[in-house]
Amino acid sequence: MISLFKFQREASSQIADRFMEYQGNEVLKGTKNNPQSVPFFQSLAALTGAGKTVILADAVAQICAALKTPPIILWLSKGRVVVEQSYANLAPGGKYNHLLGAASVNLLSEFDPADVELAPTPSVFFATVGTFNQRDMEDGSLNIFKADIDNTGTSTWAALSNRLDSAGNRRPLIVVYDEAQNLSEQQTDLLLRQQPDAFLLASATMRLPQLMVNEIDHLKRAGRTDEWLVTSVKSSAVVSHGLVKSTLAMAGYKSPMEETISAMLSDMAEAEADAAEYGVDVRPKAIYVCKTNVAADDAFRKDDPHQPFGQRQAPPILIWRYLTEQCGIDASEIAVYANLDTHKNYPLPADFVLFGGGEKDYANFSAGEYRHVIFNLTLQEGWDDPSVYFAYVDKSMESNIQITQIIGRVLRQPGATHFAPERLNTAHFYVRVDRNDVFSEVLSEVKNRLGNDAPDIRIIASTPSTGRARELKPRVKMEVPRTALDSRDAVRPVEDLLNGMLDYSDSTKNTAGSGSRKIVRQVVGKTEQIDQEWEDYEEANRVSARWIFHREILRLFPRALDVASTADERFDVHVGIGSKAFEQIKDLARKVVHSYIENVSLVQRKSNPFVVGPALVKDGDLHRFVNSVHEGYEDLNPSLELKFAQALDATGMRWFRNPPRTGYGIPLVSVGDTTNFYPDFVVWTDSSVVCIDTKAPHILQGEAGRKLLSVSPRSDGSVALEIRFVTPGEYTPQFEKLNNDGCTVWGLKPNGTMRAQHFPTFEQTVEYLVGAAKPVEAH
Repeated sequence: MISLFKFQREASSQIADRFMEYQGNEVLKGTKNNPQSVPFFQSLAALTGAGKTVILADAVAQICAALKTPPIILWLSKGRVVVEQSYANLAPGGKYNHLLGAASVNLLSEFDPADVELAPTPSVFFATVGTFNQRDMEDGSLNIFKADIDNTGTSTWAALSNRLDSAGNRRPLIVVYDEAQNLSEQQTDLLLRQQPDAFLLASATMRLPQLMVNEIDHLKRAGRTDEWLVTSVKSSAVVSHGLVKSTLAMAGYKSPMEETISAMLSDMAEAEADAAEYGVDVRPKAIYVCKTNVAADDAFRKDDPHQPFGQRQAPPILIWRYLTEQCGIDASEIAVYANLDTHKNYPLPADFVLFGGGEKDYANFSAGEYRHVIFNLTLQEGWDDPSVYFAYVDKSMESNIQITQIIGRVLRQPGATHFAPERLNTAHFYVRVDRNDVFSEVLSEVKNRLGNDAPDIRIIASTPSTGRARELKPRVKMEVPRTALDSRDAVRPVEDLLNGMLDYSDSTKNTAGSGSRKIVRQVVGKTEQIDQEWEDYEEANRVSARWIFHREILRLFPRALDVASTADERFDVHVGIGSKAFEQIKDLARKVVHSYIENVSLVQRKSNPFVVGPALVKDGDLHRFVNSVHEGYEDLNPSLELKFAQALDATGMRWFRNPPRTGYGIPLVSVGDTTNFYPDFVVWTDSSVVCIDTKAPHILQGEAGRKLLSVSPRSDGSVALEIRFVTPGEYTPQFEKLNNDGCTVWGLKPNGTMRAQHFPTFEQTVEYLVGAAKPVEAH
């Protein structure tokens, strides 16, 4: 069963929190005699691969729990492929179904007003916008507008608008729109006619039609800020959790197609070898993006299908022939997904696999496990295979192909796990150009896009003159002990807190919620606001104490639930959202998390050590060393990291530069966005493995830093793991900086207070950190 990552839970909870806060505080538009509620609006801004479906599903489940009447959820997307994937994942038996709780999941074509009337749980219906995006609903030919003869002639759309339960209450309507950059004016109009209670829109890039902007303007005039309207997922969290690749390697080639693809296939073979050597269950795949029905040597001339296959000049055919005839790739591993022109008198070879039917062909295509996919930009939204590591993109002959539209196809990381070989954490692009300035434009475009959407993804750019990134194998095999959390000392303090929980079963006053809403009135046909006032609103929505407690802990620090039992019947009571009891239960959860963090400890594990893998570097930026695990490293800060690395190398001991986000990580015991700590350097002595970080001392000022300085060693004689912090300059134990001279090494005194030891030089600092121990031998 899939569990949400902490950043996903924070995003889903923020959406639900804002929805619950909006209930009882709705903005009303319209006239005094005909006021209308403005739907709750939330945009989910997240990088491709962040898990938008998971976040939305969990947010929907939390919203459903907070509503007195089980709602209807209309889950939409433009493309059939996206809807089919979401439906398969969220339907019974799907890997995300548990996130929706007790909600039923169906296609909108299965909508039955009688079933909806009697349904005791929320109802989720999936549809493409093509199902209803038709202006004339009476004469429409699409199924949703056809009369249902078993339902007294009421159309599905009208029944959905009524959506009454058995008590005659109108069910709330939540509209979820995935890939919402496709939302049109007409779709917005039809959806607003349904009088939805909420819009949850998700997209990596958001563009809104004017009708939706008008609704948002009502919210803004009532005090809702741009920040409140958007739930943003930090790209650093997506990268650090291994959901996307951490590096993007861009190589430009002013060369023939064959030479460019040959370089890519060579790197692909190395990636496959890395996967085999390090036991990674991944077979890298490649995509090839090119124009379709033009001549490869003349973009202004169409390729003629009225000729033998061997004479055709369409780029997909030339690529296919090169792969099969020159590179020895089996044709069964290659698929062409494009609207390639053909002629019955000149058939394609029997082993040429062509998918030219668009969405109609997608199911067969996606089931084929092809390792080489040749396509133009018609490849469907929704196809994001994490095994795709390599992309050939033909930007020659004035091609209009946009690299930024393709990046998402290659960014997802297999298994949501970063691997020891850096090549297997990298998306590789091989861009064929006919002018040097074209590649410069492409690189600038990519940097601007990733700089805005994913600044934490490293970009390695290379040209034939500078040489492409190459892999540096470790000189010797080196391992680092991993760590784990020991929560035994946290059990009793958490139990004490739970034993003191109040019993709300007989308390009406403390469990009742209330709120107020702002009414914004304006004259019909005019945009200016003429009146606004607040009115009291009784809050009738109730949720269980257990739900409130679990939700808050999952948002703050999920591991605390390991020692926090909610079996007690006091957690069965239902309380009003926003009530005094609601806030007190949330406060109890926060205290439990604080107690857990205070009492849990970091311990050294014996099994499953971290193995240092190959590094991906560019020779021109490489600093070479004698005793490092790899030949050298790049991206070393010259004023600090490079000097520190040189001092480490001079000791004669084996060491390596630990890459951020994909290297050796240690759990951070703290509430916040960062879940792992990645030290800058690792050094092996004869008796210990020393992890050294040269960052600022802010991490040491909290509980997380103190736990890093006191990792419990094993008692079986294993090599000890030590974590040390170094800061340039001289500091007091109270973190007050005295001057810029030398370095300060931080540690803990026996009484748990901070120790700050100053050393005049980098060399003396390193000598103290590794002691007089002899260099460790590789194993």
